[in-house]
Amino acid sequence: MRRATFALSLLGAVVAGGSAWADAASAPASASAPASASAGLAVVALGGATDAAWPLARSIYGEPGLRAGGIDEAHARVLCGAPAARADAAELRDLADTVAAVRGDDAPSRALLESIAHRFAARALVVVRVDAGGPVARVFLADAGVFDAPTYAPDAAPTATSASAGSWSAATRSLARVFGPTPAPMALPVPGAASGPAPALATGETPHKLATDSSHPFYASVWFWGALGAAALAGGATYFATRDSSPSTIHLEVQVPH
Repeated sequence: MRRATFALSLLGAVVAGGSAWADAASAPASASAPASASAGLAVVALGGATDAAWPLARSIYGEPGLRAGGIDEAHARVLCGAPAARADAAELRDLADTVAAVRGDDAPSRALLESIAHRFAARALVVVRVDAGGPVARVFLADAGVFDAPTYAPDAAPTATSASAGSWSAATRSLARVFGPTPAPMALPVPGAASGPAPALATGETPHKLATDSSHPFYASVWFWGALGAAALAGGATYFATRDSSPSTIHLEVQVPH
């Protein structure tokens, strides 16, 4: 009786484990980790580069997918070095003070730029400065906390009386290629699939009902584990039926002298 109970318990464990394995195998793989939510660019001007940075900001923000979320015109102008008025919100005044404290690529400036990028969930900041040769822009990578190597310049050199740049179209195109949204992958044709439109669905029928299980491995099938459990049960029953479970006996042979 104990052996039969043990066999039934073992069979139940095998079937339950097989069902759990089948469910795990047939379930879709979950994403390993959510992708970073940072996206888009924001333009920041160092001291004296406001006139050069604003045309670049307008060009970048006008490009679909390049503008970081949460940046409206008021924040965009403050990031480009425009002073915040006393009547502006305290948040805008604090942002203006933060931008004014950025000096270049030293460690304190990088820390401030990183805080600005995280504040607007920006993937990177395009930092504009004015050198002896005119305005230049570099990209600060928020996740790495460093400046990218390439530099960007306006399309035309500024005049002798103004450091402003009229157009940054070439720089915007380059930035869009590097930091723009990733296009969705194209669906590849399935080898051997019949061409032509998909078959029409009957009334009340969902596409899920038309799906086949041909792509599932054999161990993910409930029938596989049912057959395995039945075989184990039959083998256990045969084993216990053929064993001699009666108490051990001693057979004596007595010889009587004639």
